[in-house]
Amino acid sequence: MTDISKEVQQCAATVSADVLLRRMDYRAIGPNARQRLSRVLADPQLGLAKSEYDFHFASLAFSEALCRAMAMGPADYLAALDAIEKPLKEARHAYKPWLFVDTGFKRADRPGTAIFVLAIMESKRRIRLPPDTFRLPWEQQLQRAQQAVRRHMAESGGELPLWGHIQRYLFCYAEDRKLELSTSGEVLGNASGMGISQASITLKGKPVSFLTAEDDEAT
Repeated sequence: MTDISKEVQQCAATVSADVLLRRMDYRAIGPNARQRLSRVLADPQLGLAKSEYDFHFASLAFSEALCRAMAMGPADYLAALDAIEKPLKEARHAYKPWLFVDTGFKRADRPGTAIFVLAIMESKRRIRLPPDTFRLPWEQQLQRAQQAVRRHMAESGGELPLWGHIQRYLFCYAEDRKLELSTSGEVLGNASGMGISQASITLKGKPVSFLTAEDDEAT
């Protein structure tokens, strides 16, 4: 927990939620405002990791207003909040390395399989690495990817349901940058020119994704 979050929690413990919210210029105080205040106070990052807007404050503005409501001066909280937000902002915009599991699948291999079934199973071809991977030195990023390959091979037995026998992995470590890895994690070479397919469907002209937000960011 950061020093600023401890200080905010300690100050808030002596004031009721409604009093704090009124000091933050909330006119009509309802359950949503109280719940948000409770979440922010319980969060070591003071709600800055989540983008939220309640038609009154966005995440950073809410935390700033909360600090002001406790009679803290700008010199007491601005730098501290910036220290929390800076790495969060960096993480939001950074490319998150991931692995594509390549079975050499072609639609002709499963001619009777509905496209929506393939779209549902698309996430099985994508392996998310721990979110802090991008912060590691390049050698450690590669080692983590190689470990993930070996773990996935052991867990899957070298087969992906529906997609087939695993032939290789593509380590996507930056925008338009890939390495080809063997099923044992050995680096086979640069694969930056290789495309990656994605099974998807559309509904009323709009794409429908069955990937999680993290998977979707990795495409």
